[in-house]
Amino acid sequence: MNLRPKTRIQIYQVLVITLFWVICGAFLALYKCVTYDILTDRFIFFVPHNFSLGKFVLANVIGPAIGGLLGGSVIVFRLNEKYRNKSYAYYLVVSILYFVGFIFVINSVILFLFYYKDQILGSSNVLVEAMNLLVFDPYALRNLISWLFIVFFTLHGLKIYEKFGPDLLFSMFLGKYHRPHEVHRVFMFLDLTNSTPIAEKLGHTRFFGLLRDFYNDITDSILNSRGNIYQYVGDEIVISWPPVKATASIPNCIACFFRIEDAIGNKEQYYLKKYGLVPSFKAALHQGKVVVGEIGIIKKEIVFSGDILNTTSRMMEQCKKFDQKFIISRDILEVTSKSNNNHYLIDSLGELSLRGKSEPLELFGVRRNSSLQS
Repeated sequence: MNLRPKTRIQIYQVLVITLFWVICGAFLALYKCVTYDILTDRFIFFVPHNFSLGKFVLANVIGPAIGGLLGGSVIVFRLNEKYRNKSYAYYLVVSILYFVGFIFVINSVILFLFYYKDQILGSSNVLVEAMNLLVFDPYALRNLISWLFIVFFTLHGLKIYEKFGPDLLFSMFLGKYHRPHEVHRVFMFLDLTNSTPIAEKLGHTRFFGLLRDFYNDITDSILNSRGNIYQYVGDEIVISWPPVKATASIPNCIACFFRIEDAIGNKEQYYLKKYGLVPSFKAALHQGKVVVGEIGIIKKEIVFSGDILNTTSRMMEQCKKFDQKFIISRDILEVTSKSNNNHYLIDSLGELSLRGKSEPLELFGVRRNSSLQS
């Protein structure tokens, strides 16, 4: 099955949520077995409902496993997508309200099947007995409140995951960036064309809305090109590709620009209606070695530093000069040529002396091969 990179990331998130909830379920099961005995004035380990320890743990992880797969899918595929442009407070309230009902249903089903089935069905008033045991019982209420806290931390964890991205987040946990070290990366600098006149025309508030819509609409194209969003700098976005994938993914990095172009083209009517214009943009792509490390005290960030970043920024300045929307370096072209990719036309711009560079750099304009367009 050939899944899009974004879909793979979403499935991975659902599986992580499921694993986290299963671990939480097992931990809560063991916690419920620890009881304080007043007579002996000590804590004892006692499995409730005359279950074996294995059966009791199993009963407490089946619900989280099902809930993780179903609820995690709702969070990742539905809530995150539907409320992407809403405030975090709105997203949090709606999600919590949804999971109140979701957890109640799962919790009630598990309690009925594993603990109270015979007692409820054997009662003279099934409905009242079910309400007392599945809704108002302190055990059921404790489960509901405990899992709402777990959902709350899950939602926060996903937002942290989205802020840093999978590669940076886990590398930070492992302390990979505590000491600066050299890595190989591909960088794309992409920014809006004529942003100053647009900002003057729209005003600061509407221009910010345009930026937010633009960045939201191009995110899927970046993810589907296996890229990571490194920075938003005003009207400019910096995209990077991991060191392991960098050289092998150069054709995919180039395709990223045109996927973004298609994504904005598909929203043309939306932008015309809301802002009276369709945002255009230019980009530069370069690769090489940079130093990466964690910097800051009060607010820590993972920062890349090196000549490659400065060079890519200087390359951006040449787009206007040569009337090009997309420029790549000789280093990028050499790898692209090896892939025998005939989807693009390459225009040599010659060896240019970039501002701040002592040695000239050969640059190339890239555009679609219109003869292959249907």
